[in-house]
Amino acid sequence: MTTSNSQVTLTENEIAAVKMTLNYDDRENQHGDNYSNAGMDEMTAGLGWNKHQVAALMGSLEAKGIGFYCEEDDLFWLTPFGVDTIFDIIEAEQKQAA
Repeated sequence: MTTSNSQVTLTENEIAAVKMTLNYDDRENQHGDNYSNAGMDEMTAGLGWNKHQVAALMGSLEAKGIGFYCEEDDLFWLTPFGVDTIFDIIEAEQKQAA
């Protein structure tokens, strides 16, 4: 399964990984705090994958402009575009569920 907004398509696993980086339930607070990240260990545990698989997923997300991996911090950070993209998807999921 894949989900897309008007600019990018994400797989179900990419969506799950990006959701792990969120600290808030709404776009405005997420942008305001500018703290959207998840560590390699968090993603491997959350997805049930090994580090090589998660690294490949992070590479795919980076190529799509969703975020970037910082080796020094061992964290995957969302870009502002990534925040908007995941909240577009979350809002679409909520409308579909209603």
